[in-house]
Amino acid sequence: MIGEPRNSRPNDGGEPLVAVEDLVKHFPLAHGVLGRSREQVPAVDGISFEVRRGETLGLVGESGSGKSTTARLLTRLLEPSGGRIVYDGADITHWSQRRLRPLRAQIQMIFQDPYSSLNPRRTVGTIVGEPLRLLGLAGKAERRARVREVMNRVGLNPEHYNRYPHEFSGGQRQRIGIARAIVQQPRLIVADEPVSALDVSIQAQVLNLLQDLRDELGLTLVFISHDLAVVRHICDHVAVMNRGKIVELANADRLYSHPAHPYTAALLAAVPVARPTGSRTSPRAAAAGTS
Repeated sequence: MIGEPRNSRPNDGGEPLVAVEDLVKHFPLAHGVLGRSREQVPAVDGISFEVRRGETLGLVGESGSGKSTTARLLTRLLEPSGGRIVYDGADITHWSQRRLRPLRAQIQMIFQDPYSSLNPRRTVGTIVGEPLRLLGLAGKAERRARVREVMNRVGLNPEHYNRYPHEFSGGQRQRIGIARAIVQQPRLIVADEPVSALDVSIQAQVLNLLQDLRDELGLTLVFISHDLAVVRHICDHVAVMNRGKIVELANADRLYSHPAHPYTAALLAAVPVARPTGSRTSPRAAAAGTS
């Protein structure tokens, strides 16, 4: 079972670690004869939010709402079309890849699919230690020791250092992905649907692991999911996305008890309940007025 929600953890009241202001990302829909875009599709359409140090912000919404695009913008895997991304007081919106390189150690990502996000031809030790090697943060012996330490921290047997991803279960593979994300001791982790591909019992284990790592290592998390039931147990604040916009942003306790937007109410109505005590508004009916 997942532990009690940790939605009211204190923060230092200081400046946010990450601040997003009117962030926009457009993708071309079609191209003319000269390669000029005829039409732009707004995947992310002017969103703003802050994440303070040590907090967890949940980004929730249906498929196509812009959550994963937001994740890739935050980690600068995509170039924003407009707006600003401020990290630790520095505007990194249009930093070059060369300038971003030292920052990669501080901002890491956990991917949705633990099968496709790991190179099947590399051993676990190589996969987890690769970020250290690429950034030149440690020698070979030091990397090996650090990788074994991190494997143990995420619940993997350090003796499996030389095994390959196909020798592990789905939950263990996601632990490998988490180990890769924390091996550089980052400050910010963006987790893009990290438990959606796992069985429910394994989801609880991975969520508890993320909570423990957040508290032990002082991490700041942006947790992306389509499942409000999952988000409730790990997030301090929740931003609800629909059609590239944030339609509601609130403290997690308040959002779950008193949703202010019809789309949020529709998502909550779609969450399965063990013993429904009465009729609930149809999610489709509730969402009908959100356009």
